[in-house]
Parts: sequence; C-alpha cells; structure tokens
Amino acid sequence: MDDASTVGISQQVRAPARLALAQLALAILTIALTPILFRLSELDPTATAFYRTALALPLIALWASVERRLAPRSGGFRIVQVDGLLLAAAGLVFAGNIVNYAWAVHLTSVANASLISNSSPIFVSLGSFLFLRDRFSRGFIAAMVAALVGLLILTGDKLALGGDHLIGYGLGLLSALFFAAYLVIVGRLRRRLGPATVMLWTGIFTALALLAATLVMSESLMPAASRGWAVLIALAVLSYTLGQGLLTAALAGLSATFSAVALLCLPVSAALLGWALLGEALSLHQAFGGIIILASILAARLTSR
Repeated sequence: MDDASTVGISQQVRAPARLALAQLALAILTIALTPILFRLSELDPTATAFYRTALALPLIALWASVERRLAPRSGGFRIVQVDGLLLAAAGLVFAGNIVNYAWAVHLTSVANASLISNSSPIFVSLGSFLFLRDRFSRGFIAAMVAALVGLLILTGDKLALGGDHLIGYGLGLLSALFFAAYLVIVGRLRRRLGPATVMLWTGIFTALALLAATLVMSESLMPAASRGWAVLIALAVLSYTLGQGLLTAALAGLSATFSAVALLCLPVSAALLGWALLGEALSLHQAFGGIIILASILAARLTSR
C-alpha cells in the first residue's frame, strides 16, 4: 500500500473519531444544565424527570423518521428480539438514573449531587471486571481507595448530621450505578442501531417507567404557571433531546468507558453553574474532596486493565 493510500485511510478513521468527540463535548455542555433546571422546576423531582423525557419524544420521533429515510435499506436499523430487550433494559435503567439524580439534586447541593452521580466510571470498570473478566491492576485498587477517601472528605460534615443530605448522597450513588449500566447497554446497541432509534425506544420505556413512579408517589403533573412549563420544555429540548441525543450518537465512535471518564467534566460544569445561578458556593473541603474523587476516577480508568 502506498503512502497516499495510507494517509487517506488514516484520515477516514480519524474523521468519525473527531466527530464523536465534538458530539460528546456538546453533550456535556447541554447536560450540565440538567441539575439547574431540575432545581428550578415547580414540580416534584419524579414528575420533572417524566416530563424531561416525555416532552422530548415528538422531537426524537421526528429525528428517527429522518434517520430511517436517510438509510431505508440499512439492516442496522432493523430491531431484532435481542435489541428489543436491550432497549427496554436501557430505558428502565435510565429511568432509575434520572429519578435518583433528580431527588439527589433536590436533597443536597447541585455540586455534591453531580460529583457523586458522575462516579459512574467506577461501576463501568467493576462491570467490566465482573462480566468481561477484566483484571484489576494495583493502580486501579489504589485509585478506588483514594476515591472513597475523597467521598468521605466531601461528605464529612454531613455524615454526622444525617438526614436529607446523607439520603441525597445515597441516591447519587444509585444514579451513578444506573447510568453506568445505561452507557454499557447503549454502547452495545449503537453497534447496530442508529442514535435516534435508540433514543426513541429507550425514551418510551423511560417515560412509561417515570410516569408509573410519579403516579405511585402521588406527585402533581401540572405546573402552577407558564414558567414551570418553560423549565420542563428546556429540560426536554436542551438536556434530553440535544444532550442525551448527542451522547448516544457519540457512543458509536467512542467506548462507554472513555465516555464515562469524559463525562467527569459534568460535575465541574454543574458546580460552576450552581455557584453562578443558585449561589451554591463550594466550601474548601468540598472542593478538595471533589478534586480527589475526579482525579481518582480518572486514574482508575487509566490504570485499569
């Protein structure tokens, strides 16, 4: 093979990767608005999470119809039975992720909820170890211990108090666990299905699960004013349709583990937005604990096998 051919192939390989990275960066920018909008919502967290998905479904359905027209004969857009089961599973675990995150933001600060909820790389790595037989390196174990130390520093002043903050931390961890499962499942689905197809079907299952949870918890589904609807529409368009849609598209060209690590930018962005828009300044020990957690998770990903 001559040099010109080699350069051409290299450029063809790099182009999708650069596109996926750009999609991931834009996804991070829009998803970072999620905790702020959750806090501004007039509705309770579960009902807000339901509207975040349900109001986005018409836009995603339009996107899916365009996607099908652009590739009408593509076998990659045909859903088989296994894909259907994975789509349902992805929708349910994403419902678990978003409702736990919504309540975590409600019970503790935006910064703390975002830091803990974005510890999903830990669970992605653990899932790789349990189901893919990946092995832990010594560096990985050390990084996990450091992450736990950072978590203790972050929550140190709240552990003695207990109450809502401690519950918020627990829900944040559950959110991270569910999101790790979501990334792994969607990463597999994107090998065969288009991003809009994945978003549409997972969104349907997510909306149904969140609607059931809202009704069980007897939460109101009607905002009191037009401002409440504006916040819900912003969540649906910016956070879910654009943010989650771009993330789903990016997973075709990036691994779930790399995406999970890159999403560690989210708590930093959310903390800055919480400080700027909600006046939630970080204390020194919270900032220190957060830095340890983020650095430890990154180190765990770099040293894992």
